Amino acid sequence: MSVGGAFTDFHIDFAGSSVYYHVLSGMKKFYFIRPTRENLRVYERWSSEADQSANFLADLVERNECVVCTILPDQTLFIPSGWIHAVYTPEVLKKEAHL
Repeated sequence: MSVGGAFTDFHIDFAGSSVYYHVLSGMKKFYFIRPTRENLRVYERWSSEADQSANFLADLVERNECVVCTILPDQTLFIPSGWIHAVYTPEVLKKEAHL
């Protein structure tokens, strides 16, 4: 669950885990960077910076190396182990009030 406007910066999920997301309402945007040797080097340098927030990781990799994927209600997304990704929740749909 996330609130609208929530952002999780680029990371690789720990311990070699794979993850899946399922959206019940609202939407999520995922930013994926392939775990190539070069991209992992860039990620390692970026993640070691004292002020990570000064640079958006997608701007530091080669053009077209960052792909955006949007998932909507009732869709599921699987993230394989080792993939560099960030997650943004631009909106959460409001549920109807029941009287």
